Amino acid sequence: MKGKITHTLVFFSLMVLLGCEKEPPSVVTFMPDFGPAETLITVEGMHFNDLIAIDFNDGVAADFNPSFGTNEALLFRVPENAPLGENMVRIETDNGVTEFPFRVTLKPPTVNISYPESANVGETVTILGENFFEPLEVLFFDSIAGNILFAAEDSIVVEVPQDVMKGRITVKANGGSALTPTLFFTTTQILVNNFDGEGLRSETQKWIFYGSIDQNANTAVQNANPIPIDNNYLKISGTDPGTVWIGGTESHSWDTNDFDVFPISSGLNDTYLSLDINNNGRDKTHLIIVLAERDGSPNDFTTTFPIDWDGWENVELPLNKFTDIDGFPIDPTKIKTIKLHLYNELNSTFPLEVNVDNVKFIQVN
Repeated sequence: MKGKITHTLVFFSLMVLLGCEKEPPSVVTFMPDFGPAETLITVEGMHFNDLIAIDFNDGVAADFNPSFGTNEALLFRVPENAPLGENMVRIETDNGVTEFPFRVTLKPPTVNISYPESANVGETVTILGENFFEPLEVLFFDSIAGNILFAAEDSIVVEVPQDVMKGRITVKANGGSALTPTLFFTTTQILVNNFDGEGLRSETQKWIFYGSIDQNANTAVQNANPIPIDNNYLKISGTDPGTVWIGGTESHSWDTNDFDVFPISSGLNDTYLSLDINNNGRDKTHLIIVLAERDGSPNDFTTTFPIDWDGWENVELPLNKFTDIDGFPIDPTKIKTIKLHLYNELNSTFPLEVNVDNVKFIQVN
């Protein structure tokens, strides 16, 4: 009888010991899954009591405060000396070990500015910021990669790819990704004339000259006084204190019996007329820009402004600024003629002058 009692007590004692055996730790979720040194990691799981150590790649200890941990959750930071790249984070307790992967990166990128805000395919965009660490990737419209021509820790120059739509540019770097603060969009340019033999109305003979101006088809294209942006430009100058309208020139085409229209397909608010303009020191000069329609309104669509700056300056005029005498806007798809006129609004007795280069329409895609 005594033997039975002894065996029963031993069996009972073993069952108690087995019932008290603790489980090894296990990880259910963790976030984030990558980040630089000092990144705060949150781990949820089970059996984190009796924590002994948290290590990165079997040896780099992470500092942790037991008061910020429970049996089901842990909070700790990536140690300063954790190796870059893929790590296995090892959590050890008195009852076992568990691991999970974490990628240690450099600091995440930030983007402060990008310019220009619009460009053509093949042109470049400059992005300024911080922490542009390799590997680098620049994405337009979320998924279209641009060819990076230059990269430094604080700047990137990237070539605009094809098929880009309006949106922010994404910079992906070693430490994560960042978006440009402004939207970027591509444009399509329709060159009217650069006065170097290129454009839809490139020949000087396709421009008509009239009024009290000093130039004609043989003298309008010049390349000195002022210094050109590149090669040639169109000069219009003259004096007539007796009237506000001095004269000017207009683009013309003799390809058909009727005037050809420019191949504009964008809408009124997405189309601009772009010109490089220089008054050569004649600061009393005003310029009238006139657009005319084919198979549309018989009236001219105009806008007038002073040329009151020094040197060459690019002017981009949205087509919604061009209205006729009744206030109606122009139809971009019907534009057949561009006219450039000197306007003596101040009744100046001094010679007026405007020099024009790189006349083109810009369509926002």
